[in-house]
Amino acid sequence: MNKLKYIFLTALFFTLFSCQGLVEGINDNPNEISSGNFDAGILLLKGIELANISNQAGHQTRISGMWSGQTIGTALLYKSIYEYNLSSEETSNVWEHTYQGVVKQCRVLRAQTADSPRAKQYAGITKIIEANAMGTLASLFGDVPYSEVANDDILDPIFDSQKSVFSQVQTLLTEAIVDLSSATNSAISEDLYFSGDTQKWTKAAHTIKARLFVYTREYNNAYQEALQGISSADDALAYSPPNIGNGSLNLNYKMINERGGYWGFTDSYLDQLLKSSRNNAKTNEAARLAYYSFDGNSANKNTGIAAPDRKLVLVGYEENLLILAECAVRGGKTADGLGHLNTLRTYLASGNAFTKLNADDELVYENYELSDFASGGIENSGNLTTEKALLREIIEERYVSGFTQLMPFDDLRRLSSKESDIAVLPPFNSNTATKYPQRFIVSQTELSANPNAPSDPGIFAETEVNR
Repeated sequence: MNKLKYIFLTALFFTLFSCQGLVEGINDNPNEISSGNFDAGILLLKGIELANISNQAGHQTRISGMWSGQTIGTALLYKSIYEYNLSSEETSNVWEHTYQGVVKQCRVLRAQTADSPRAKQYAGITKIIEANAMGTLASLFGDVPYSEVANDDILDPIFDSQKSVFSQVQTLLTEAIVDLSSATNSAISEDLYFSGDTQKWTKAAHTIKARLFVYTREYNNAYQEALQGISSADDALAYSPPNIGNGSLNLNYKMINERGGYWGFTDSYLDQLLKSSRNNAKTNEAARLAYYSFDGNSANKNTGIAAPDRKLVLVGYEENLLILAECAVRGGKTADGLGHLNTLRTYLASGNAFTKLNADDELVYENYELSDFASGGIENSGNLTTEKALLREIIEERYVSGFTQLMPFDDLRRLSSKESDIAVLPPFNSNTATKYPQRFIVSQTELSANPNAPSDPGIFAETEVNR
């Protein structure tokens, strides 16, 4: 972790959001900054949030998408990664953004605003972002440093177990919810996600808690959290790129614009799924397929999910509904689970879930009935029980709704070996592979600098929660 000598995110902020306020405060003397005149919102919060956006919707999301059959690596680096060749250098950015960009800066911001009238508001928001970043890192890598990373006296932090990190993150989220419950709900213009809205931040915290409980297969706890989670599309934790320069674009558009021909959607497993078995008497995916399809050679041709100003969803309404649906069925509340799934289908049918690009494309999501999942029903041509068939459909909807997010890769690892009858199982990307990738490789800088770093077991070794 380069001994965890953290830096402020001013440079990162200008890189990712380069066209906004470049000369603001140019004549200020940086040596005069102190806790008394330090506007943490301007100097830190935007940078923290942009670092988290990069982690939740950047390079590692494309890697996980290729490994879960959603996209294809077509040339050079991306073709190599697609075929399961991942070097430790490829994970340096997510490692640095998490520890340097999010964790340390969140704690600096909280310390600098401890006496502010907005202290509880800043504390709650930054704890949620820190939890989001660390939960994602532990999910992708397994054991990672956390309990000792903020102690400047510890140069070589230990690697905590994945379950321990998840537990610490759950505690942090609980603290954040308590903080926000007594916080002033004032506008924060530097908050790129919710502009300081404490109610929306609280809902996001509950959905992140639910996501973590799904990771650890604590489905009843996940259900209870999701009941308090994101309850509309307007509540989603998301970022809308302003499209005012190269540093303020949708990250998928930016990738194609910089590396055209490396990465594609056409003929991926998801592409084929949307053209075939996803469609039945009550479903037609033509409009969603058109929205998802992107041109990996020419960024400017994209008007759907890879458009330059397309919103990047980090924690979404669809995910929360599908957590409710899956966990209800697993908890014996099958009718409730179907109800949550149908709520999502009604939202999809409304035309508000994604942009319909072509007027002639079909958009059909009629409500399902339990009989559709009985043996011989339109969603159960085999011999699965009604509950299993419904679960399979919910997991498949998670796979589709989670496009360009981490959810499909999370589910592939969670379900492929333990519940293959309901899992989405894309073909392997290599003729020699017999197992799906399970984890990312720890950053080379960490492996080199920290003697407490374990020997990396490789991408096919299950993390603790999936063993």
